[in-house]
Amino acid sequence: MNEMTVYVENDNEFYPTPDILASKMIHAVDIEECGSILEPSAGKGDLCEAVRDLFKIRWYHGNKDAETRIDCIEIDPNLRHILTGKGWRVVHDDFLSFHTHKHYDLILMNPPFSNGDEHLLKALDMQRDGGAVVCLLNAETLRNPCTKRRQLLLNKLLVLDAKIEYIDNAFTSAERKTSVSVALVTVKIPPVEHNSFIFNDLQKKTYAGIDTECKDLVGGDYIAQILKSYELEIECGIAIMRECAAMQPHILSSFDENAQSILSMTCAGATVYNQSYSAHKGDATINNYVEAVRMKYWRALFHDEKFTGRLTSNLQNELYNKVSTLKDYDFSIYNIRVIQDQIMQQMTKGVEDAILSLFDELSAKHSWYPECSNNIHYYNGWASNKAHKINKKVIIPLNGAFADWGDTNKIKAYRVYEVLKDIEKALVFLERGVVETSFGMSRILEDCEREGQSKNIKLHYFTIDLYKKGTCHIKFCNQALLDKLNIYGSRKKGWLPPVYGKAHYADMSDQERAVIDEFQGAEEYEKVLEKANYYLSEPKPDLPMLTDGKV
Repeated sequence: MNEMTVYVENDNEFYPTPDILASKMIHAVDIEECGSILEPSAGKGDLCEAVRDLFKIRWYHGNKDAETRIDCIEIDPNLRHILTGKGWRVVHDDFLSFHTHKHYDLILMNPPFSNGDEHLLKALDMQRDGGAVVCLLNAETLRNPCTKRRQLLLNKLLVLDAKIEYIDNAFTSAERKTSVSVALVTVKIPPVEHNSFIFNDLQKKTYAGIDTECKDLVGGDYIAQILKSYELEIECGIAIMRECAAMQPHILSSFDENAQSILSMTCAGATVYNQSYSAHKGDATINNYVEAVRMKYWRALFHDEKFTGRLTSNLQNELYNKVSTLKDYDFSIYNIRVIQDQIMQQMTKGVEDAILSLFDELSAKHSWYPECSNNIHYYNGWASNKAHKINKKVIIPLNGAFADWGDTNKIKAYRVYEVLKDIEKALVFLERGVVETSFGMSRILEDCEREGQSKNIKLHYFTIDLYKKGTCHIKFCNQALLDKLNIYGSRKKGWLPPVYGKAHYADMSDQERAVIDEFQGAEEYEKVLEKANYYLSEPKPDLPMLTDGKV
């Protein structure tokens, strides 16, 4: 007796799925995204092998991958023997009595023609929380709803927006022939969102104190919302862990006193440190969970542009480096306020350093370079004979400004941008007190690079000329801002008299007036006094977080 007669001899319901139909079925869904598949009337494995062949074609190693994804059910013992012999996993005999808590992404089925409606209803019920069903059904089951079960099935398929394709003569040339017409039914049920009783209970809390305390914080509404989310996640997690702990004595302990509860391991921080929840380790596990959630929220806050969008890259990096230490600090209003204060202190110092760095960049830093000797105007400063200020036109070396020394006027835009952006940023600090403002410099330089323009490139604060020999000529457009830069740099370096900006020229001593004469002259100095709020104010960066809910 050959293999065919073994499983066909007494089975009037067995009709192996033809290759063409099997191909249509497995292409009805994105089967590669199905991590778990059930074949509830597997026969000798025709549908399983179609899936395996598809995986093998696409992934090369799919022959083994399919076997790990597919569970089979088959009522005929001879067919079960064939399935296991081929390496398929048989998990049950009768699909209609099958009970499992496992979720299948796809149920792929060619059920018995006589009661296919019952099998399909069972499959739809199994997928009620989400999943796909692809079923090859006797077409008469749907075309002739003469029973209550068929009517129920039709109604369900209508509600679920099932796709139904009727196919005639599908089995006339099959391995086992029949003239029965079939219906290819495809149902895709979206995942069901389950309500959390713990969440619903905790959500009733108002957290009114958070709203009140956040009123004096910059971006208070935004901070209040993220704090509420943090508190809710912490309390939900701890409630789940404690519920798992309460359940643990009732799970398996009577069978094996050394067995750990998988439920407890999962719920009580196993994903953090793989540590089960127990009476003597409970606090430690809760603490591990709390630390992990703290890290999550601190990291999210420091990567959110609403909070750090205006910070310099150096300050952003400093914040990111703090995350590992902040697991020991609550994600609280107090600690957020402390960090805001620290940021402001660092920003103020950073702004001062950036402006002084620009002052040096455009003056003394390149004085050794012959062509840069005229960058600065020297004068005898207060208690110093080496004082200087920046002229309206300066030259700085920009090695690598051109893509190719032999390629005339071809600007290496990103290299130029890197240097000039730092200059622009410091001038923005000085003029406006904001940390980061874009005037489209990158786009301007890219356009110039594309068009081959290297002379008279107009930027927001200055124009530039770029030369192949590697120099950049900068001409300032805003004389008042250049004067402010010179005053700021000279005062910080102690080159101007202590009374600068506090007394009129006529009220100064001869020595003080001598410095003013060489620095800018009496007339220009009096103009500075008239606009002291502009020329003499200390640049203070605005707060980098939210202002009235906007960046």
